[in-house]
Amino acid sequence: MRCPMWGSSAPLARPHSLAFWVRRYAPAELACLVTMLAASVLASTLTTSAPLLAASAIGGATVGFYGVLVVAVGREQRIVVVSGTTGYTRRVAARTVLLLVAEFGTPEILDTFLWRPALMIAGVSLVENPILGLLAGKLVSDTLFYTLSAVGFRATQLTGARGT
Repeated sequence: MRCPMWGSSAPLARPHSLAFWVRRYAPAELACLVTMLAASVLASTLTTSAPLLAASAIGGATVGFYGVLVVAVGREQRIVVVSGTTGYTRRVAARTVLLLVAEFGTPEILDTFLWRPALMIAGVSLVENPILGLLAGKLVSDTLFYTLSAVGFRATQLTGARGT
């Protein structure tokens, strides 16, 4: 069976297995790290402003993470939507955006505005080493984010919104 996510001919892991979730989210997380670092290095050549450096890191991370996912879900939907039909490209794009919002919309909002800031502040407050505190906050935040994202993915899968 071809993997609709990445187009490989490797067997697709079952959604309840850890291998499935690693295969689904690891490439986006890796791209996020690479683009975050690239944006940070570029920004550091232009400014020493901490807020601007943080904003560039966040922007770079967002571009990398969702860039990979847009391509992946778009490839998945190109298989679902019948090619050559009227509005093919528009339908693939619309399905891709809607599925990404269903999978990541709520987790992204909660992560950005609620639990990531709170958990990172808590990590720094509770752990003696601030770097370890930030990493602990990030780990808990990432766990919540990916758990809720996985629920969104499974909901779209179980309702048939992802197609065949």
